[in-house]
Amino acid sequence: MRFKNFYRLAVAACLLAASVVTASAQVVTASGKVMLKQADGTTVPVKDAVVKFYRTDIKQEFNAKSDKGGRYVNAGIPLVGTFTIAVSAPGARPDFIPNVKISARSENDFVLVPGDGSALTHDQIKQAMAAPRAGNTGGGEMSAEDKKKLAEQQAEIARITEQNKKVEELNVKLPEILKSGNDAFTAKNYDAALGFYDQGIAADPEQAVFYRNKATVLRARGVERYNAAVKAKDTAAKEAAKEDFKAATEANEKAVSTYREFTSKRQVNAAATPGQPQQNDDLSNMEQRYESYRIALQTGTAVETETATKAIQEYINAETDPAKKTKAQASLGDALFQGGKIDESIAAYRQILTQNPDNLDAIYGLGLALASDPTGEKTAEGRDMLEQFAQKAPANDPRKQIAAEAVADLKEALKAKPADKTSTGTKRRKG
Repeated sequence: MRFKNFYRLAVAACLLAASVVTASAQVVTASGKVMLKQADGTTVPVKDAVVKFYRTDIKQEFNAKSDKGGRYVNAGIPLVGTFTIAVSAPGARPDFIPNVKISARSENDFVLVPGDGSALTHDQIKQAMAAPRAGNTGGGEMSAEDKKKLAEQQAEIARITEQNKKVEELNVKLPEILKSGNDAFTAKNYDAALGFYDQGIAADPEQAVFYRNKATVLRARGVERYNAAVKAKDTAAKEAAKEDFKAATEANEKAVSTYREFTSKRQVNAAATPGQPQQNDDLSNMEQRYESYRIALQTGTAVETETATKAIQEYINAETDPAKKTKAQASLGDALFQGGKIDESIAAYRQILTQNPDNLDAIYGLGLALASDPTGEKTAEGRDMLEQFAQKAPANDPRKQIAAEAVADLKEALKAKPADKTSTGTKRRKG
């Protein structure tokens, strides 16, 4: 059982908007899932399981029925009182959980075993609690098989109880950690923010929001470090920034895989709780992952180029916004270039510029790719493209200075050996 609402928490610098359950009209919502254990040990959801809430401090009874995902909900359980929750389903042995305070533990799951589909009355449950049975309505001494099944049921109840307790603790703890991380990020206290997000990951590794926020912080810190390093011509600081960029791509990859694993587990419960819309964050995760690879590639950060290419292409295929798609296509060219596929990267950049001649990312990338042509025949064109970029790029773009320096180097190289058509741009610089 996982959280119903936690995954919708805000990301990056957005303020946390935590979901809370109110006690409107002094009632609470009771919910959970009913599963049936198969012969091979796997479990499947049970549809139309009847769930009864027997109040034990006074005489009251409430009901619910599970949907196709095995989920049951009753939004009108009294805030006070102690309950015994009983469940029955076709083809299953009945089961129950005693002494439940719904206000303290609203989620209660059941894992049933195959049986005759009978149901337990409140009186039968009282008898079973007074003289333990295997959860059926028959009398007499329990058989060895019944004792075994009863022990399994009791162990499962204990496991669920402990799991519910941990979930209740995390439902309080995780939003607090996330808010602290978001607040630290807003204040540009990057180290503290990373510490909080790492706490969240350690507490619950299945929450992709912590990986995604961690990547955002690493990118922000890396950009500040990189811009300062370029201005100061500090090579060591620039390498430290690249470490942030690489770590950001790794955190984003983890966010994507974690989210997909999480949602895959919930597919069986696609109907969810009425009134709670299903939200697809996969595209958002892919976009954030692409953004980390884009910065890493443009700064020459050592990332796995095949992985980057696959991630960027996946985002391009999924993105429907034309402007975002075009920007991402330039990053695909960067990935191809860094992977040594010079001709493919040149083709990718040229395709973008036919549609958008002022795309600075494509101009810069094409300039580098042309200047790196192994035949040396495209060096002059590469120089011209980089010069065009240096003229058009805004003053705060660190690539502007890099491009200007590269243009100066290329001009010297071309001046040294203007007639040499076979040597590479690198060899010309030696002249």
